[in-house]
Amino acid sequence: NSGHSAALSSRSDAMAADRVIVVGGGLAGLSATCELLERGCNVTIIEKESNLGGNSSKATTGIAAPGSAIQKANGITDTGADLTGEGAAAQALVQNGPKDMEWLTKILGVDSELVLRLTPGHGTIARTIGTKTHFPGAVITYAAIHVLGQVAQGKPERLQIISSAKVTKLLTAGAKVTGVEFTRENGSVESMTGIVVITTGGYAGACAPGTVLAKNAPGLVKFPTTNDERASGDGITWAQAVGAGTANLDKIQLTPTAAVLPGQADAQFKVVVSDAISGAGARLIDASGKRFCNEMASAQDRVDAMAKNKPPFRLVIKAKQA
Repeated sequence: NSGHSAALSSRSDAMAADRVIVVGGGLAGLSATCELLERGCNVTIIEKESNLGGNSSKATTGIAAPGSAIQKANGITDTGADLTGEGAAAQALVQNGPKDMEWLTKILGVDSELVLRLTPGHGTIARTIGTKTHFPGAVITYAAIHVLGQVAQGKPERLQIISSAKVTKLLTAGAKVTGVEFTRENGSVESMTGIVVITTGGYAGACAPGTVLAKNAPGLVKFPTTNDERASGDGITWAQAVGAGTANLDKIQLTPTAAVLPGQADAQFKVVVSDAISGAGARLIDASGKRFCNEMASAQDRVDAMAKNKPPFRLVIKAKQA
C-alpha cells in the first residue's frame, strides 16, 4: 500500500496551489480525495465523526457495475440498458461507474478481494461486485483510510485530515462559495478557505421535526431506518442556505430486509440484511410460512408485496447457501 500512497501524492501541477476542502469522510469523500490528490490538488478532509468511513463502511452487498472487467473475465456481456431509464444520473453511472470503480480498487490494492455476485433488482445478470471476506464497504473504505492516512502522515502539505469537526456553514463572497466554517469537538470555531466538495451523505437517519427527511418525505419519519445518526442531512441544509439546488429529496428507497434484534422490535434503527443473501438463494416467507414474492425483484417490489401480506416476515436460507 505504501506504493499506492506515493502514487497519490507525487503528482504536481498548476492545481497544486489550490486547497480543496472535502466535507465528509465516507466513500464519496475518500474517493474524491484520491482523485484530487492524483490530479495534483492539496486536500483537507473535514469529518464530523472521530473516524473516517461513514455509513459506507457498513455497506454489505456491493457495487452494481455493468460492463466491468470482472464480468468480462467471466464471459458476461452487460450493457446495463435496464438501468438507464432512471434519467441522466443513472446513465452517467452506467457509463462511467465501472471504470471509476476499477480505478479506485486498483489504487487501493483490493482487486484480489473482488468477487461477482447475483443480487436483487438486476434480473439474472451477475453484475454486483462484492468482496471475498468482510463487508465490501468495510474492505474498500478501510483500504482508502489506510492509504490516505499514509499520505497525510508522509506529506501533510498535500493532505490534512480533520476529524471530530462539524461544518456549520459555507462561507461565501457574493454568489461564490469560498470556504467553510466548522466547530471542533472542544467547541472552538474555525474557518478555512478553498474550493469546497460536499460529500456529506444522506439524511434518512434524522427524523425529528424540521429535518430534511421530515420536510421532504413526512410519511416516512415513523418508519425504521438502517441509517444511523450520521446521516443527518446537515450538508444539504447548509448548502441550501447559500442557494444550492436540490432534486429528488422526496425519493427515498425503502429496503425490505432488516434485522429485528431480540428486545428491540420497536427500535427506530435497524441493521440492514444484505441483499447478497437473497442473491445466494434465500427465501422470504410470511407469518404462515408461505413464500409470497420473488426475492430477486427490486426493493420496491418486495416492499409492495410485504404490504399485501401478513407479517412477521422472515428471510430463510439453507446453511450450505449462506
